[in-house]
Amino acid sequence: MKKWTYSIFLTYFILGIYVLAIAIKSPFISMSVDITNGQPVFIDSYYPQWAQQKNINKGDIVLAIDGEPTLEDRSVQLYSIIRSAHTLTIQKPDGAIQTIAVKHRDMPEELYLQILFPIFYFLLAFVIALYLCQRNKNNLSTFLLILFLLTCSLAYISTGASARGNVIGKFVIGICIILCMVLFLHFLQHFFNYLRIKWTYIDSKWLYLFPLIIPVCDLLGEFLPTVRELTPLLNLSLFAILVLYAIYILLTSYLRTKLAKIRLIAIAFIVPFLPFLLFFVTPEILGHKPLLHAEIAALFLLFIPFSFLFIQVNERLFDIEYQLSRLRYYSTLAFFSALLATAGIALLFLGELSIVHMTSIFLLLFLVIIASFYVKERIDFKYRKIIFSSTGNYVHNLYAAVHRMGKAKNQQELLDRFKYEITEKLGTTAFHICTITEDSPQLVSSYTRLLLHDAGEEKIMLEIQHALQKEELLWLELLALYVSMSINNLQQIEDLVRDIQQIKNTSDTPLHWLDKLLWNIIEKEKSILAQELHDTILQEQLHLARELDVLAGSPTINKGTVLDIREQLLNATKDLREYCENLSPPLLDTFGLQIALKKLIQKVKIRADFLLDARIDQVQFQDVTLHLVVYRLVQELFNNAIKHSEATEVSLQLQAVPHGFILQYDDNGIGCDIDDLIQSSASMGINGIRERVRAFNGNITIQSSHNEGMHIFIQIQEDGDSYDEHTYYR
Repeated sequence: MKKWTYSIFLTYFILGIYVLAIAIKSPFISMSVDITNGQPVFIDSYYPQWAQQKNINKGDIVLAIDGEPTLEDRSVQLYSIIRSAHTLTIQKPDGAIQTIAVKHRDMPEELYLQILFPIFYFLLAFVIALYLCQRNKNNLSTFLLILFLLTCSLAYISTGASARGNVIGKFVIGICIILCMVLFLHFLQHFFNYLRIKWTYIDSKWLYLFPLIIPVCDLLGEFLPTVRELTPLLNLSLFAILVLYAIYILLTSYLRTKLAKIRLIAIAFIVPFLPFLLFFVTPEILGHKPLLHAEIAALFLLFIPFSFLFIQVNERLFDIEYQLSRLRYYSTLAFFSALLATAGIALLFLGELSIVHMTSIFLLLFLVIIASFYVKERIDFKYRKIIFSSTGNYVHNLYAAVHRMGKAKNQQELLDRFKYEITEKLGTTAFHICTITEDSPQLVSSYTRLLLHDAGEEKIMLEIQHALQKEELLWLELLALYVSMSINNLQQIEDLVRDIQQIKNTSDTPLHWLDKLLWNIIEKEKSILAQELHDTILQEQLHLARELDVLAGSPTINKGTVLDIREQLLNATKDLREYCENLSPPLLDTFGLQIALKKLIQKVKIRADFLLDARIDQVQFQDVTLHLVVYRLVQELFNNAIKHSEATEVSLQLQAVPHGFILQYDDNGIGCDIDDLIQSSASMGINGIRERVRAFNGNITIQSSHNEGMHIFIQIQEDGDSYDEHTYYR
């Protein structure tokens, strides 16, 4: 992923510099002309105030663009539009000819919306993407979020180059405006998996076909004028569909789960994209005049980098609600304040400010006022604590502090994190943690003291030489209580580890008994779960099926509907029975390992796309748990082959050896790099196999490389005396 990240950042930087350079190189004027009479007669301009200032009036003939005849310009020939120019040669109705120099500063709207704001967005997205990349390395959700930010930025900054008719600019914006939505949906799917929320929507991998439609249409448009005219409409329609689909997913998921993190993502997505969709995209699709120009509606996209800074999957998950409530409060105050101030400025300069200037002033005031609120909050908290109400902040910070301190691995690290939280939250270093024994002198102190740990002969105390408010003291007492409980737990864990280490040092035999014990406990829990599912849910569904049989005979009920429900219940029952069999194979205990494996092999042959060659020898063990071990190993190997190998041929051989067995697996699939295997999704199955082999002191060898298949050799003996090595990779 690291190599891909560097390539993506480099591509973004090169494309961004190029499209911005195209926009800077030539001013955008977008003048409509009528060429039906063989002369390019001026009709209208995208910037009418600029045309009026330059004395360009309707009916003037545009003789030349940058010294070249106007009719030779490709945009004039295809669309009757002069897109950009440095100089224009105009012929007035009286025959007078004048040359007009076109400069960016003469058109403030063009300067701000197509150059300055895109440059700011380009740099902002680049910096925030780097920040997210540094904070969350090797995280797929963050990687997708970075791609989403960068493609949004490319789509926005390419508008200038695309408006000027640049082929690369049109290509970039055409792909990125669709690709950013697909990446966001892919991010949602992965983030839902991280939150353990079932994804019931379209698999995002199929949506990656959408961005390919636009380049194909652009290519066909070179030969078919109809396709060329419909391509922008198709582009906006696909964008609108994906935006509405993403909003639907976010809203339905939030209504189903009520999770604050999903609500945060919904706000961060809807606020930038919905105005652009409503005010520009929808009117364009319906053939009406947009309520806002594309450049103005796209200004809302500036909220994306700031909004998605809050979406981080490894830290600050518990204080999101407080941050959101504070942001909503400040945004509401800032919105109305900025609105009133903008209205006052508009009245002061009545008729002199365009809608672009008004929007820019409003956004600037809105952001400045919000920033001022945050600055004032910090100043009040530091210098005027007596009036600073922070109950909500303390409560939410307590959860965040507990979350951070919970990562401590030993007592000293826990106390160091505790000191850090006190320093950060209370803003003081006037405290210390001391150990008091029975022999320590009894000191009388007016300072605040809290007991952190009581071990009988010695006590760990926190002494703080700082006047505390009521809320601060409550926060500190609750955090100290958590530290006290954590120290007790850590000491018990350290004592257990010390005892196990002592046993390991005094005995020549490794602690395989502990691994076997844990493995047996897991298998026992699976068996209990399977029995409970069988006795409750399965029986209930069978009862419902019998009840529906009775209802189906009633003349007042639609038989077709009832029978459909019955069929669904029976299908669910079948799935549940297979799930129970996977958790606790019934044939294993009843008919033995060989019959259970043959049944498993039959199921795999029906389900899998590869040819399976399986040879199973008769094996017997004194340790009955080894039968279940063999079954689970074979089950995991088949699951790995079905999900990840993409093989056409798979062979499996179970061979009996004295006091043990050999299990050999081979496939001709895509294979993998062993170094990458541990970090891939397939490693979960492989790790499960390794852990089972290790628990019984076995030997496992894994050989694989790209496009060379995978070969796994496993040998386990009951006595466990002959094998000291556990895992080999080649």
